Amino acid sequence: MSLTISKSDYLKFKECTGFFWFWKNDPSVLAPEKEDPFVDRLKSQGYQVELFARNLYPQASLITGNPAEATSSTSQLIQKGTHQFLQASFLVNGLFASCDILIWNDFFGGWDIIEVKSSTDKGYNKDKRKEHILDAAFQRIVVQQSGLRVVNVYLLELNKEFLKQGEIDPNQLFNTTEITTQCIEMEQEILADISYAKNLLKQSNPLDCSCKYKGRSRHCRAFNYLYPNVSDYSIYDLRAIGSSKTMLRNLVDGNHIDIAKIPDTFKLNEKHRLQKYVHLSKEINLEKEKIARQFNELIYPLYFLDYETLACGIPKFENTYPYQQTVFQYSLHILDKSGNIEHKEYIHKSSSTPVHIVAEKLREDIGDEGNIVVWNKGFEGKCNQDLAAVNPSLGTFLLGLNKRIYDLMTLFEKMEYLHDDFKGSYSIKNVLPVMCPDLSYQGLAVSNGAQAVVEYEQLIFGNVTEELVESTFDALLEYCKLDTWAMVSIFQELEKMLSD
Repeated sequence: MSLTISKSDYLKFKECTGFFWFWKNDPSVLAPEKEDPFVDRLKSQGYQVELFARNLYPQASLITGNPAEATSSTSQLIQKGTHQFLQASFLVNGLFASCDILIWNDFFGGWDIIEVKSSTDKGYNKDKRKEHILDAAFQRIVVQQSGLRVVNVYLLELNKEFLKQGEIDPNQLFNTTEITTQCIEMEQEILADISYAKNLLKQSNPLDCSCKYKGRSRHCRAFNYLYPNVSDYSIYDLRAIGSSKTMLRNLVDGNHIDIAKIPDTFKLNEKHRLQKYVHLSKEINLEKEKIARQFNELIYPLYFLDYETLACGIPKFENTYPYQQTVFQYSLHILDKSGNIEHKEYIHKSSSTPVHIVAEKLREDIGDEGNIVVWNKGFEGKCNQDLAAVNPSLGTFLLGLNKRIYDLMTLFEKMEYLHDDFKGSYSIKNVLPVMCPDLSYQGLAVSNGAQAVVEYEQLIFGNVTEELVESTFDALLEYCKLDTWAMVSIFQELEKMLSD
């Protein structure tokens, strides 16, 4: 058992006190971290951004080693007059923190903490922003308790407005935001948290797990151990239940965990009532009139379109910005009024930017009449906007695609078609095996979008043996092709149901 609390420990405490206790006292009971290539890649992106940010301070001393060694090295170098640090480390009063960048501020006679975040300076939610400030504020407290005077605290984030055009200048890629005042305002909250966390670690078991009041996607790794009787399909899978905090709390406090056993007197919203009814009755909810009205308004030919994209914190392609979902591949199934189907596709096979050739290929493959059928129009729509921004001659066509989009996902999101086996989800990966059981992503060499991104990035910017290159490109094409064929199949299955 370790009573030392690091800044990452503290953020776990803020996430869930029960998780924090087990993490420090008995990590063996925690569910293993899920193998997720998407999450792994995000972590890698964060590390790459931090490494790149170090270019802003080429003279800074890098601190390494375990907490005790790193703290000793930092102290010694400060005593020798070193004024710039990377990963300066401090261990004091049972607290440990490393600062991404620590710089002596000669004008104010103290130190500036610069916290590097791989997020952009715009476009993320308030909770994530608060987490970033908590992280930096915790460091400020530890550094000051170590005897140093902190004068300013900054967040160093990627500049969302940056567009790669040639060699990247770190000074243009990053933006700095001062958060000193916000850190000071949070100090008493954090000190109270630290006191509570230290006392909690001394207890024989955690008092509670606050995740019981959160949606399933936010459950900590201690949840299954603390609540082993919660089934794989429960109230935590009610549509967007995590956003209905009062309702979820009342369900949990009333011990109504099983959807089937929610009392009829309990006030559910319309979607949750429908989900409960379908779960109890095992009937399919099919709102024929609503769906038929939508389908009757569609203009043929129908273009079933799916993009695969690569998003990099530090842009790798010319004319792209940080984390732009850069289209490197698409699949297109074209369905005419007579039922004839044609397939077209493209995948970019070099490290040159794909943003121009993809736009040109789309112009070749998509006519001026007919709806564009997608699964999640927000994604494809934003990709089209980004393509239009760097292809002015094709801008009218690309933005016009968005006016023609029909989002097939929406009718599942709105529960106009609802099957109990969807388990509350409207992901195409959940819908497809229920509606078209003869189709499956299982067995494909590339079976999901996260894997597609990782495989493509390795192909273009990594080291892949020559004999695997073409087979991997083929696997990516096969996966993307199934995405659009899945939409065609679901669409045709719905048409059959409407005609019955």
